[in-house]
Amino acid sequence: MKTAVLILLVLALLPAGDNVEPPALGFEVLAGFDYKAGMKLPEEVSKYHKKKVKVGGFMKTEDGSEGEVEFFILVNDACGCEGTPKLNEMVFCAMPEGETVKIKPGIADVIGTLFVEEEKEDGVVVSLYTMDVESVK
Repeated sequence: MKTAVLILLVLALLPAGDNVEPPALGFEVLAGFDYKAGMKLPEEVSKYHKKKVKVGGFMKTEDGSEGEVEFFILVNDACGCEGTPKLNEMVFCAMPEGETVKIKPGIADVIGTLFVEEEKEDGVVVSLYTMDVESVK
């Protein structure tokens, strides 16, 4: 009987699976290498492919618009939002189908599934990181 009570107590103290905060992945890792088109991406970033993570950065749109959007770019918070960020300093984010989010000022924390791979259009690499967003804080 005491063993059963002890097991129930331990289980009650464990975090629930859905409430566990995903690992924070910073741009110091995502942008921590000199990217060259076609290169094998470092293990430090490729190990997060198809993993749920939290990334913080500035929310931007391709055309500079604000308001409610389905797609946005999360930009390295260390770049100071000046100049053009490098490909490994941006995460292209997509909200779930039919959902939008308001572009937030300052740094936002975005949680979702990260995809780490070169994405090409007309033979040119246009992104390294994309994310299926679950939430924005």
